[in-house]
Amino acid sequence: MRYGIISDIHGNLEALEAALAALEGAEAFICLGDIVGYGPNPNECVARVRELPHLICVAGNHDLAAVGAYDLEWFNSLAREAAVWTGEQLEPAHFEYLRSLPLRAELPGVTIVHGALPKPMDYILSSIEARQTFAEFSTQLCLVGHTHVAEYWVQVEGQVRAAFAKATAAKVEHGSLFSGGEVKFEPGKRYIVNCGGIGQPRDGNSQAAFGLYDEEAQLVRVRRVPYALKETQRKMRRAGLPEMLTLRLEHGR
Repeated sequence: MRYGIISDIHGNLEALEAALAALEGAEAFICLGDIVGYGPNPNECVARVRELPHLICVAGNHDLAAVGAYDLEWFNSLAREAAVWTGEQLEPAHFEYLRSLPLRAELPGVTIVHGALPKPMDYILSSIEARQTFAEFSTQLCLVGHTHVAEYWVQVEGQVRAAFAKATAAKVEHGSLFSGGEVKFEPGKRYIVNCGGIGQPRDGNSQAAFGLYDEEAQLVRVRRVPYALKETQRKMRRAGLPEMLTLRLEHGR
């Protein structure tokens, strides 16, 4: 089975459609949460995700915030404003769908969570958090999102190694998934893989980031594609969403 991996769409319909077009060969889909928040098309994005074949989807913090199930005090003022706006826009069926999403799911050999473990809305920002997360799942692979950065960690004989380097637009360092790449799973090793964010990348690359998990080949491919960014920005301005959120899209920050 080949699974499309999508995460952190954040109401960005143009980026979502570009990613799904590139994932045309996927037979099933894994969504790692944050379908909504920040962006101008929450209903359209939820509807589009819900219709994907054999979908497995977990909740993100922005999904829960939009339906009143996550404390907005954890958000900065811009994220809070966008979350309130998103909640006001959601159609009842999409509201209930987001509210029903689990925090964690599993496939054979794969654990699925938005952020980290044991607390799904925490971030994996270093090998310390990665080590804590490895301790909380038993599968070979854990797929996460939340940071909007394409990166991965490897555990070998109990030791956690950061197999990535965060990159900027000016410098792509060895091991980064900044422009896409492949993570091949080896026997005796365990992996945490983040394919990055579709709707609001934060690694200095403004292109939508997503992945394809090939169950038979035992690998994840990370992809980057451009999308109609200016159209998303136009919609955000028309909706009255914060200008800072609008501008950051073009910088991948």
